[in-house]
Amino acid sequence: MLIRKAKISDLELIRDFAERTFRVAYEADNVVETFQAYCEAAFTLAQFREEMEHPASSFWLAYVDEQLAGYLKLNFDNPHEALASTKTVQVERIYIEPVLQGQGLGKILLEFALEQARQVGAEWLWLSVWQKNPRAVSFYERYGFEIFGTDIFYLADDPQVDWAMRLSA
Repeated sequence: MLIRKAKISDLELIRDFAERTFRVAYEADNVVETFQAYCEAAFTLAQFREEMEHPASSFWLAYVDEQLAGYLKLNFDNPHEALASTKTVQVERIYIEPVLQGQGLGKILLEFALEQARQVGAEWLWLSVWQKNPRAVSFYERYGFEIFGTDIFYLADDPQVDWAMRLSA
C-alpha cells in the first residue's frame, strides 16, 4: 500500500470518497432525513477545503494497485480533555474502501497514524468511535486502543454517543 499526503488538488477525490464511505458505513443505521441533512452540510467542497487548509490537520490517501483504498485525517491541535495532555494526535477519520475491509489496510493506516504521532512527540493517539458500531470498537481494541471516555457526535440534530479511545504513542 502506498500512503501519500493529500494535496488541495485531491479535494474532490477526498470529498467524494469520504461521503461515499460514510454513507456505506452509517446510512442504514440512521433516520434518513437526519442523515441527509448531515451529509448536505458536512460533505461540501467548501467544508473539505477549509479542513484541508487547516494548518494543524493533515489528510493522507492510501492506494492499492493505484486505486484509492482509504484515507486518514489527523488533527495535531485537538487534545481530548479527559487525557490531561496536550501532546496528542487525533485520528478524526479513517475510512477504507468497503470491498477492501478485512485485508489489514486499516491496521496499516493506524500504524502510519501512530508513527505520525511519535514524530511530533505525542503521548497519545486518540479517536472517537460510535458506540453502536461494535465491529469498529472491536477493531480498535484488537489494535490496543482502550476506552477512556465518551464524546458526542452530532449527526445534524441527533446527538450520538461515541467512545473516546486512546493508544499510548
